[in-house]
Amino acid sequence: MMDEKVRQYIEDYILRSKEELELTSALQDQFFTQFNIIKRSARTYRVLGVLTVSTQYHHVNDLPLDPALASLALTTSKKVGLNEDEQETFNWLKEGWIIKEIRFEKDGKTVSKAHYRMGYRLFEYQSVQHRRKHDELVNDILMIQDRLNEFAVKKGQKHQALSPNRISGIKKLTERAQQLNPSETGISLSFPTSWPLIKRLKYLHFVCAFCHISSLKESFDWKEIGATYYKEIGGSKKFDADKEEFISEIEDWSQTSIQELGLTSLGQITPVFFSGKLKGQYSSYEIGPVHALTNLSILNEAYHTDATTFWIVENRAILTSMASKRDFLKETKSYVLCTDGHLRSAHREAVTQILEHSQVKQVMIWCDYDLDGVYIARKVYEILKSFDHLKLKWILQNQEVVTDYQQYEQCVIDFLQNQKMEQEQMMGGVDLWKKWIRD
Repeated sequence: MMDEKVRQYIEDYILRSKEELELTSALQDQFFTQFNIIKRSARTYRVLGVLTVSTQYHHVNDLPLDPALASLALTTSKKVGLNEDEQETFNWLKEGWIIKEIRFEKDGKTVSKAHYRMGYRLFEYQSVQHRRKHDELVNDILMIQDRLNEFAVKKGQKHQALSPNRISGIKKLTERAQQLNPSETGISLSFPTSWPLIKRLKYLHFVCAFCHISSLKESFDWKEIGATYYKEIGGSKKFDADKEEFISEIEDWSQTSIQELGLTSLGQITPVFFSGKLKGQYSSYEIGPVHALTNLSILNEAYHTDATTFWIVENRAILTSMASKRDFLKETKSYVLCTDGHLRSAHREAVTQILEHSQVKQVMIWCDYDLDGVYIARKVYEILKSFDHLKLKWILQNQEVVTDYQQYEQCVIDFLQNQKMEQEQMMGGVDLWKKWIRD
């Protein structure tokens, strides 16, 4: 008899809709059992194929998987061709690692396809390894959360020399990391959606390392972050491959510039592209071409605009298109700022500064219709929700506008179940843009 777990696996992953297993007498010995794959109704009975399965139920152990078997990278849906005369193939089949599947033509006799599939033993082995890896990741995250408790800057500790902004930034970082559910880190929207789980874990280690050194030193170099945290040869290079993204996320989580948190300048200048009238103490811009502020100029200025409609768009194509329509910007008193595909601290500072020093009445948020666009839109909303007097509008993929963020997010997520779209695909024109402003 076949073990019930093996049968259930075959029914779930190998049999197709309305197919059944039927024991045959063709092959039943100490090593193998053969089953017909059949489909029947009140009038018909058809043999669609044959499965050869190990007779024995083999429990999973901790021994390493045969490298040759591992190299096949079998999944529940993958089919591979193997030489059945090879001893290796015979052993894998006998030991339950693989199952032989033969499919017939419509006559029920002529072989159409013959291949090998993942066996229940390999399925169980991979499940155990996955659970073990998941448990290790959860434990790693719990360990990071515990360490962050140690590094958190609290009143009464010897951190009076640190600025209030530094203390606030570290507190926000630690709270953000500690609020994560370790079991749901892989799907948490606290991270860019494109990041795999291993990168999210690496970033949490970076947060831990960054909070540690930021709470201890007034200023520090990039290389000191990894070196201080890992205390091993090569530790200073651990985060190098993800430098730009990790710094951007640190600024996002902490709502504080990297310089205020103590990291000495990396020699990088972040541009903030825009179009429209803008004035500061040292500079002035008129309606016309696309301009760019820098993170350095934003820190040393107090910019304001006479625009009443503030557009925040994700892509340069929208910005350049609007900038080319000078009459539109002038007539509608519009100012357009582009996040350029990623909301950085410079964008956040620019938006906040301009809104605090201007008489803007409404903000139009226009992002791509994909998961990254949803992520950026959420970050923009977190900046804007404290400005109670503003009317916020989100542009939907159907060229309509909504004024409720939750409604916008749900509409886009529902849309993404089947497709995605960039802003340029429904750019419209001046008449449509004016309609959105009026709605």
